[in-house]
Amino acid sequence: MPFLRHTLLSLCLAAATSGLAAADNTAAPTAPAADSRAATAAGKVARGLILQSQERLIFTPCRDRNYVNIEDLSPNAEVTTQLKALGLAEGTPIYAEVFGEAEGNGILRMRALNFASLDARCYAPRRSTGEWRAAGKDWSLTLFENQGTLQQSNQPDVSGEYAVNAQDDNSVNIALGGQLNAPLRLKRQNCRSTGDSGKPRLQAWHAELTVNGKKYEGCAWRQ
Repeated sequence: MPFLRHTLLSLCLAAATSGLAAADNTAAPTAPAADSRAATAAGKVARGLILQSQERLIFTPCRDRNYVNIEDLSPNAEVTTQLKALGLAEGTPIYAEVFGEAEGNGILRMRALNFASLDARCYAPRRSTGEWRAAGKDWSLTLFENQGTLQQSNQPDVSGEYAVNAQDDNSVNIALGGQLNAPLRLKRQNCRSTGDSGKPRLQAWHAELTVNGKKYEGCAWRQ
């Protein structure tokens, strides 16, 4: 089985950092790193498929046919536990976006989860944003270039500028202005949802948005 050279994997990770592939209709936040659990805005994100071979996890980056082994450095190997709970198993690959870094000996050191889906395919690459996306039943919110845009079924889009009021390793509070004039609260906790394909997905954050007194809840991830 071929292994990806360190330089190539580093380039893949760097590219993934600047623009994550987003799933059909969900979003997510991230927080600054104080320990191995936290994923900073500057942290690298690896995008690709994870396969299980006996007790070994193998990662193949999107748009690349090479493979590297995975070492789970999250607390108590919780990322591996989360992926297996979602459905990762022998013969059942999973699409995942994980925070980590490449090593020269053909190893991806995985530290935290961003997004995972049993719909085991790579999504089309997006522009560099470094921002968030959140979504729930019949709504989605995208934070892009200082602008938040709320989309709802059968309703026109609503937009407004936003600012981060407070954040730590486990929470992010964002104020949305303009037409939205709404608070967005992101809390680090496992959040399950279902994609348009009907396959289950897992995000690292829970989102709560309140617009005109109406509360919207859903999942979120770093886009």
